[in-house]
Amino acid sequence: MKYFLFLFSLTLIVASCAKAPDFPREPFIEFREVRNYHIAQTDMADTIVFTIYFEDGDGDLRPDQNGSPNVFLRDQRDSSIAFSFASPPIPTEGSGNGIRGTLELRASFLRGDICCLYESGQPPCTPAIPMRTDTVYYDLYLFDEAGHQSNTITAGPIFIRCD
Repeated sequence: MKYFLFLFSLTLIVASCAKAPDFPREPFIEFREVRNYHIAQTDMADTIVFTIYFEDGDGDLRPDQNGSPNVFLRDQRDSSIAFSFASPPIPTEGSGNGIRGTLELRASFLRGDICCLYESGQPPCTPAIPMRTDTVYYDLYLFDEAGHQSNTITAGPIFIRCD
């Protein structure tokens, strides 16, 4: 009977141990939402907020020690890097087994940073009567501190008033 109780107790202890998540070293990201997605190209300053889910196996989802940009948003209309910035800090305590969560990435811009692009060849950021709005999607990807690049996700749409 003592042997049975010992085995039963040992089984309970082993079964109750939480298994560490098995995430790859490369960050994985998934688009959740975008806020403030109606903007005007004439706005003096504004911020678009992208919410993403992330997983990172080595727990170092943060900029390098120099604080260099590690988040990049590429404009799908012309493939240019529209924004690059350092991600918000994520605590490192307990991150050796991997981390997951959500991030709010704030892309702040000034007048002239986000513009309508015209098929007619009209210069960007100029008012246009025939084209009232433009729509932009961004390819978003990031790097962790070790330099591992995440997958690329599509974020948007962002609607730009061209007047």
